[in-house]
Amino acid sequence: MNRNEWQKVKKIFDVALELAPNQRKQFLDDSCGNDDDLRLEVEELLASFADSFMEQSAAAEVASVIIKAETKNLEAGKCFGHYEIVRQIGAGGMGEVYLAQDKKLDRKVAVKILNEKFSRDESNLQRFTQEAKSASGLNHPHILVIYEIGTEGNTHYIVSEFIKGVTLREHFGKSPMKLSEMLDISIQIAGALSAAHTANIVHRDIKPENIMVRPDGYVKILDFGLAKLIEQQKSLIGLEDETAKQDQTAEGVILGTVNYMSPEQAKGERVDGRTDVFSFGVMIYEMMAGRTPFAGDSMSETLANLINSEPQPLSHFATNVPDELQRIVSKMLRKNKDERYQTMKGLLADLKDLRETLAFRERLEKSHPPAAENATKILQAATGGANLQTAETNSSFVRQIERRKALAAFTALIVLLAAIGLGIWYFGGRLANTKQIESIAVMPFVNESGNADVEYLSDGMTETLISSLSQLPKLNVKARSSVFRYKGKDTDAQTVGKELNVQAILNGIVVQRGQDLALHIELIDAQTEIVLWSANYKQPMANLVSLQSEITRDVSDKLKIKLSGVDKQKFAQQLAKNYTANTEAYQLYLKGRFYWFKFPAKEYEKSRDYYQQAIDVDPNYALAYAGLGEYYALGAVWGVFPLDESWSKAEAAANKALALDDTLPDAYNVLSGFKEFHGDLAGAEQYLRRAIELNPNYAEARSHYSIFLFQAGRSEEAFAQNKKVLELEPLAVGYNHELAMLFYWTREYDRAVEQCLKTLELDPNYVSTHELLGYAYEQKRMPKEAVAEWSKALRLTEDNETATMLERTYAASGFNAAVRALWQKKLERLNEKAKRGEYISAMNYARAYTRLADKEQAFAWLAKAEQERNLLIFEIKLDGIYDSLRDDPRFQDLLRRVG
Repeated sequence: MNRNEWQKVKKIFDVALELAPNQRKQFLDDSCGNDDDLRLEVEELLASFADSFMEQSAAAEVASVIIKAETKNLEAGKCFGHYEIVRQIGAGGMGEVYLAQDKKLDRKVAVKILNEKFSRDESNLQRFTQEAKSASGLNHPHILVIYEIGTEGNTHYIVSEFIKGVTLREHFGKSPMKLSEMLDISIQIAGALSAAHTANIVHRDIKPENIMVRPDGYVKILDFGLAKLIEQQKSLIGLEDETAKQDQTAEGVILGTVNYMSPEQAKGERVDGRTDVFSFGVMIYEMMAGRTPFAGDSMSETLANLINSEPQPLSHFATNVPDELQRIVSKMLRKNKDERYQTMKGLLADLKDLRETLAFRERLEKSHPPAAENATKILQAATGGANLQTAETNSSFVRQIERRKALAAFTALIVLLAAIGLGIWYFGGRLANTKQIESIAVMPFVNESGNADVEYLSDGMTETLISSLSQLPKLNVKARSSVFRYKGKDTDAQTVGKELNVQAILNGIVVQRGQDLALHIELIDAQTEIVLWSANYKQPMANLVSLQSEITRDVSDKLKIKLSGVDKQKFAQQLAKNYTANTEAYQLYLKGRFYWFKFPAKEYEKSRDYYQQAIDVDPNYALAYAGLGEYYALGAVWGVFPLDESWSKAEAAANKALALDDTLPDAYNVLSGFKEFHGDLAGAEQYLRRAIELNPNYAEARSHYSIFLFQAGRSEEAFAQNKKVLELEPLAVGYNHELAMLFYWTREYDRAVEQCLKTLELDPNYVSTHELLGYAYEQKRMPKEAVAEWSKALRLTEDNETATMLERTYAASGFNAAVRALWQKKLERLNEKAKRGEYISAMNYARAYTRLADKEQAFAWLAKAEQERNLLIFEIKLDGIYDSLRDDPRFQDLLRRVG
């Protein structure tokens, strides 16, 4: 389409756009006549115009293009504020760009003069200013720095740093780009975009014209925040092309920008950071292939290719393209944004890994001088078959011996032996690590599906893998509660390794693509951060169950755990247990686990429904029954549900689970609680020991056993079990809190305070620990500190009103009055819940009336707690707050009855 043709299309489109849909047909009939090509171009633009409050169709932006802005070049010497114009360096639809001298700071700057069309609308300027401020706040070394936004008369201008260099277009247009140079530039760009996306700023116009490259190879990205505003204002796609030459045709400018669009931009859909991923992928493709992947002869053809066609592999246009680079670019260019990299951070990591791998191979090749054609084979044998690459040799070692004198042959032999020794030294440590790994942390798999609704899948697969690997007798596997504290955090492997005291880290990325599931797994040496092993899996969701077993088998094999014949057989049998062959049931079970871990939030109750649905789908699913048992048991222990009914349901579910599979430690843990509830302490201990025997790494059962031993007066054994729990899960907040509780119950208040503070270092927002710390301070006669901790706990639960009341009462009337006021408020809340029909444990009322010094009510509710057989009643013989009741004969009688 030439300039005149485009002008005609634009003119008809502009009028048609203002008409009602039912009027457009007649208008097009009259305007286009028999020119089918003209009508097709206009109709394509109209069809792609999808208006929304946040985004505008790409085609609509094209239709609003300013073919050639009327510009007025400023003369050298003209000043805008304290900026003196030197010369014009660029022009585009938004305005002109000039090199200027900052007379205050004596530095070169770039000044962009906004044209009248853009600056006419006040809302445009306000939004532009807001976007520019956001971009200037990024403060990243690879993002153009904005110095100032100013006005001189009716002229609006922006001042930024001046980059002495060329655009990326000019840079790779001079000569083919080497792979190493492309990676270096791409890593700089990815780092800048990652920082921008973290700050919720999306560029939306990534293309070579918006990347500047300095002579030293340093990269700067231009025009952050501007593309977003342009989309919102139905402006020209290429409006921010500062580097566009004034003699370019409009069609060329438009096509240049359309080439880098994402499919969602072209279709007028809402865009996010993944649009930058796509555009960036186009740019990497072009740097390597010398052409863009979707380029057509016209805008319409390019848009059609963009939406419908798959790009040719890079290897069709470039030589020596690594398979990993092809994989990265292919993933960036996926039509469905849910299938692309979901974060720029993930892409950046892959680019860095590729660069390091290539650099490593290059160093290795240089480290082996030409010696013998068999050097590679000998070196590989000496290093256990490591995947090495060596420099090619032109002649064999044998020929050298024949050709050269004995001294030369001897020298070559020494060189060869040195190479072998170097290989053994270089790789020995790495291979030794892979031979025997005795401790591992399976980090929460990252959900890159772009859909939070499938978070259960990444969490569930992580937990299943932890559970399966825990069956290995010689492997210390960190439990869920320790590793999940890192979820969503960008923590390096070395830090995790030190904090959890493990040799290896296992990372995973999960992507659900419709009915397909893709995973990337990496086993990393925690000390060196070297990737020991990685694998990609892609299976239909229907194969989810078998896929989970396959991953566990592969990981256990790569850990190089030495098992006896009996252990191997046992573990093989464990792996063969899928519990269900039904993928739907398995997914429902994973959802149940996902919500079970939400306790004490109300969402926890959803887990019951998912467990039951899993059972409905597969009535022989033992794990689902065990999960249902845990649901009722947890609610009963913490007084969330009526005790008799809940424990009965918990027992029924756990027994059903064991009838299907008598090796489930979770079910035995549930039954131990049921036995305690009914006073069968010997039976309870038997079940707890069985659970630990089946899985020595089962921290939850050991924690339960610790509390059980404390109830039984065996405090030394209780502390020993708690120590083992914290060896398994050193960073688990709940178990650290439990140790503080043990110190509190033994009235070691100084140690309780110390442990509470340690727990709060792990999680400053852990409400229960703030409350416990307040009780410990109370027993230490530190009222000010006690009130402060209780107030923090209240504010963390968003009960600011009660927190303020507590603080004011303490300041005005003292500690005792503040305690009474606090517990009076808590009692009122309990009564409100009871009126709504919610179950309230008798121990809650007993504690409240004890704090209110109402002995009669306190004893009445303690009697009800005894009738409920509430397991929490054992606290009365340990907790110092009940000291006010101890002299009463009723209290001693109660202690005898409850044991």
